[in-house]
Amino acid sequence: MRSESLDFLKKLLTTPTPSGYESAGQRIWLDYVRTWADEVRTDAYGNAVAVLNPRGDPNILLDGHIDEIGLMVKHIDEKGFIYFQSIGGVDSGLVSGKRVNLHTKKGLVRGVIGATAIHLRERNKEPKVPKMHEVFIDIGATDGKSVKRKVAVGDPITFVDDFEMLDKNIAVCRALDNRVGCWVVAEVLRKTAAGRTRPKCALYACSSIQEETGCNGAQMQVTNLRPDAAIAVDVTHATDSPGIDQKRHGEISLGQGPTVSLGRENHPVLVERLRKIAETKKIPLQVETFSKTGGTDAMVMWTKNGGVPSAITSPPLRYVHSTVEMIDLRDLQRMVDWLAGFVLNLKKGERFKVKL
Repeated sequence: MRSESLDFLKKLLTTPTPSGYESAGQRIWLDYVRTWADEVRTDAYGNAVAVLNPRGDPNILLDGHIDEIGLMVKHIDEKGFIYFQSIGGVDSGLVSGKRVNLHTKKGLVRGVIGATAIHLRERNKEPKVPKMHEVFIDIGATDGKSVKRKVAVGDPITFVDDFEMLDKNIAVCRALDNRVGCWVVAEVLRKTAAGRTRPKCALYACSSIQEETGCNGAQMQVTNLRPDAAIAVDVTHATDSPGIDQKRHGEISLGQGPTVSLGRENHPVLVERLRKIAETKKIPLQVETFSKTGGTDAMVMWTKNGGVPSAITSPPLRYVHSTVEMIDLRDLQRMVDWLAGFVLNLKKGERFKVKL
């Protein structure tokens, strides 16, 4: 991975961008893609689009979502303890003992999610996973009035876990899901723009908002842009760590290449074309079935505008929706090479349609 691309990835990952509060991350993404795009666009809710060859045909949408899971201030009690709700799919069993940043109008406030000492817990009861409303943030205050001078109901909260390389290939960070997807589509745009061959298609590289709270931004993007085909770039579960039943969840390994999914929203003709590109470019590709336990932006794009041929492509990720998500950077680079190859291989006016 070139050093400038890695620096961009680090900056994107370490910028707090919870669902509904994506502006800081979007500004970084837009600053990067402006160098390579023919034009950039934003909409009323903060979705961002970088366009290459806008007069090309077909219109191809590549989508990553910029938002991360987080928390939001719900209640401040008289003793100064802060209670919260989740933004997206946060596991309440993993939050205790974490440091957090509260993003207030007056600036950043650091706090910790309280974890009662094991010595003080009732030992004659089975331990249970706390519910979200039973957990609290402590900023070291002595009363609620002093907290309310700094913090307000509705302030977003992010976890304090930043980017770190464990070796030359393996990275850990919070919110790899799914700022790595936004990084991939930006790098596909860059690689395609910097190449000697101009694509015949129009490429719309999208950084979409609020996937974690309902795939909301992608629905706006596909309605606004009316693509002829759409590819979502979002992480998938690596199932090669202990405790995961591969008979139920399939066999996907970290570092063994990106995945393409089959079934449901994944258009069979588009998927077959993607698989052939990977084979031609000698990119290792893992295959998985459509998810029955979650969805991506492709889930909301494929039925819009009378039907948009769509696919989901993914880098494997361990420990999804935790603060220690793990990825292999080689899988990210393979995704860039794969999707850039797809974009450049498209014929003028090409369409994807199931033959009957």
